Amino acid sequence: MRLALLLAAACLGLTGCATIKSWFAPPPPPAQAEQPDEPPQLTTRPQAPAAPRTAPPAPTVPRPPAPTVPRPSAPTVPRPPAPAAPPPAPDASPPVLSPVLSAVDEQRLRAETQQRIDGAEQRLRQVDPAKLTSGQQDSLRTVQSFLDKAREAVQAQDIRRAHTLADKAFLLADELTQRPR
Repeated sequence: MRLALLLAAACLGLTGCATIKSWFAPPPPPAQAEQPDEPPQLTTRPQAPAAPRTAPPAPTVPRPPAPTVPRPSAPTVPRPPAPAAPPPAPDASPPVLSPVLSAVDEQRLRAETQQRIDGAEQRLRQVDPAKLTSGQQDSLRTVQSFLDKAREAVQAQDIRRAHTLADKAFLLADELTQRPR
């Protein structure tokens, strides 16, 4: 539907091309009234300035403004995406943006995080991977991934992230030990 409207507007706009050119052409200089008693001069010799005439100037007719016809807008073409920035160096860790914890709160959170990591590892030792279904094996790999990332976060001093990851690992490991096999 939109395409049909654009085509119709383009066709209507193209039918008046002769008048569109006049939109962009500068207006012609105002017409000067010709004097019937003077013949046109064909020479290029310098002439003395003529005496001012007392004849009234010819009235100028104001030119009506050109009618405004809405032009169809050209369809926008999406720009290609900007080239991606190179990935950061693997040694550089991104800055951690988290609220500052007091020393007491940080110690408490660090201790809880270590308890969750130890508890998740203890539960994983109770699980026999050979007896797990494919869905349970996926959960086991997820728990191991969460534990690895939690240890990395502890080393990077990102205690809040480490606590969140350790808590997720603990809860998933607890579900794996509770499910009937």
